[in-house]
Amino acid sequence: MVSKKVQSIKPSGVRAIFDMAKEDSINLGLGELDFRPPQKVIEACKKALDADSYRYGPTMGIPELRSKIAKKISKYNQEISAANVMITASGTQGALATFQTLFEEGDEVLIPDPGFVIYSPECTLSGAKPVPYIMDEALNIDVEVLKERISPQTKGIVVNSPANPCGSVLSEEAFRTIGDLAEDYDLWIISDEVYENFIYEGQHHSFNEYLDHAVVLNSFSKCFAVAGWRMGYLSAPESIMNEISKMQYHILACPPGPFQYALCEAFESQEAFIEEIFPILKKRRDLTTDLLNEIPGFSCPRPKGAFYAFPEYELALPSAEFAVQLANQGVLCSPGTAFGDAGEGHLRISYAASEENIEKGIAIIADFVKSQR
Repeated sequence: MVSKKVQSIKPSGVRAIFDMAKEDSINLGLGELDFRPPQKVIEACKKALDADSYRYGPTMGIPELRSKIAKKISKYNQEISAANVMITASGTQGALATFQTLFEEGDEVLIPDPGFVIYSPECTLSGAKPVPYIMDEALNIDVEVLKERISPQTKGIVVNSPANPCGSVLSEEAFRTIGDLAEDYDLWIISDEVYENFIYEGQHHSFNEYLDHAVVLNSFSKCFAVAGWRMGYLSAPESIMNEISKMQYHILACPPGPFQYALCEAFESQEAFIEEIFPILKKRRDLTTDLLNEIPGFSCPRPKGAFYAFPEYELALPSAEFAVQLANQGVLCSPGTAFGDAGEGHLRISYAASEENIEKGIAIIADFVKSQR
């Protein structure tokens, strides 16, 4: 027998396409940077493996790393300390521990549609009901739609900026409005900020500023290009940190030791690494959107952040089928419906790939579209 909760959630539509990859497939599907991590973090990991880092560690993570993170994010809120920070085994695991801690049967949680694939399933697994709020035509949060979705059962709002899959960046006006809503209605904000370092237009507004009503999720996967290490962190009020930590213990006991020590030693190198790769990603963004907009029937606004384009297309083909057909042609991209019902008629294209692969992959998409007309 399998639990009804698990039966009710679907496998990831992103992973389903990734699993179709052939040896020579061009991968524009996964949000995994193609850069090698900084040498300093690689050397630090080797050093950690030779040291006494293979034992159980604290459930909330090693104090040194938590302190460095607290110092970094205190620019948003000077009252933040290491007591507000917990190391997690990825942003995804941090989200799971948070949802399990804050929500239960009968609760409703507002989630973006389109929005990242984990939000709805992790809400369901907590027993709560995910309630989608539709993004506007420019793929930004429409705060009026958000307000309309609030009910007496609403206990949380999930926000993701810069957004996956849309590439949108939260405006200051929307940021303030959401913060005010959380305070007025006594709601939790679950803010996914893993792409905070990748904003090409606008600026990042962090809900660490509203930490009395927020849990902020983050990750080392992007800022150090170590997605396979599955290392992240979250910040939260001290009043609930022990409860999230209790849930974390029952999920994994403690975060992996060697990677924590490596990230702690190389922590300050992330800024230089991001400065190095940022202009490359911005150039890839421009190339990707320009090429997609040249395809007849495609419309792709230039994303302001993250490293995804989310073009809309006119082809009479469901996005899931479209993505399968493209995978058979040798290019992987994600169907829009992997991110919610409002994603139908869209594809997510990751430009975390080389310019060569971007050009080759989008050429395959263009040829396929031409063959369907």
